[in-house]
Order: sequence, then structure tokens, then C-alpha cells
Amino acid sequence: MPLAPNALTTLESVKSYLKIDITDVMDDERLVDLINSCSTAIENYCGRKFKEQEYTEEYDGTGSKYILLQQYPVISVDSVLIDDVIVDPNEYKVKKRNGLLVNRHLWPTGDMNITVTYTAGLSEIPADLELACRHYVMSFFKADVAAFSTTFQDGFVFRADAMPVQVKMLLAPYKKVV
Repeated sequence: MPLAPNALTTLESVKSYLKIDITDVMDDERLVDLINSCSTAIENYCGRKFKEQEYTEEYDGTGSKYILLQQYPVISVDSVLIDDVIVDPNEYKVKKRNGLLVNRHLWPTGDMNITVTYTAGLSEIPADLELACRHYVMSFFKADVAAFSTTFQDGFVFRADAMPVQVKMLLAPYKKVV
């Protein structure tokens, strides 16, 4: 199984962290499974995705000036449509750091009447976020995985209470505040 596109670390980095010789491939499949599962668990815990990618999302217009995009930091907004009509980019601005889309006027009310296509995420994973993933992988690799997870065909699913306090501390600045 290869690393998932959302993997927050590499197999080589985890093996170095665990002091496993890079030529020792005995546990590679298990480690890749753990990297993929821990990366997804971290995204779920933080309530956001981290790697740069394009998103298309629909929103209900509320008559407010603001729409909070689901992912951040925002790199660019490719298009905003209201009822399938393109909005002039001069009519809105985006606060890239937190993904707040601000209309110069008001977003019209309606159910799923606003569609935003944008690119968001990190082009490079910060060292502390990668460390959190490596440490999380280590906690499962060195423990009895059965005590913390359920194994399904596509990998491990972890219980939220299994996340070590050190990992939670490293993830605190990345957790989405709603």
C-alpha cells in the first residue's frame, strides 16, 4: 500500500524517528498503514485538511457579508458563483489565513446557491505537524494496536481517546475553531 495523498510524513522519516534501519523493510507495510491512518486521524481531530489541493464547495447564502470556507490557508479563489452565475472577483475578498470570504455587499439568501472553487492548504508540512504524525505513528507501532483501534480492510480506525497528549499539544495550533 502506498502513502496516501494526505500523508503528513514519509516512511523514511518515521523509520528514522523509530531508529529503524532504512534497509529493514520488515515493517514497512504496517508503518505505511499507520502513517495513512494517523494522518487521517489528525485531519479529523483538527477538523481540516493540510495538504494543498483544490476544493469546490457549496454554501447557503445567509444574507451576511461572510462565508467561512472549510479549508485554509487559502492560496487562491478560482471562482465564486451565485446560482451558477460567475461573481466578479472585485466584489469579494478572501482573508487567506483563515478562509473568510467577504462580499463587498451581502451574499444573497438561498439554499446551496453559492459555489466557491478555491485552492487551500500547505505547500509544505510544518516540522511540528510532521512530528505530531511521527509521534502518533510511534505510539501505535510500539503499543498493542488492538487496544487502540479496529482493523478494517482498508487499514486501522483509531479511537479518539488513543491520541497521546504530546500529539494533542503539537496539534493545538492547527485545530479548527468553529
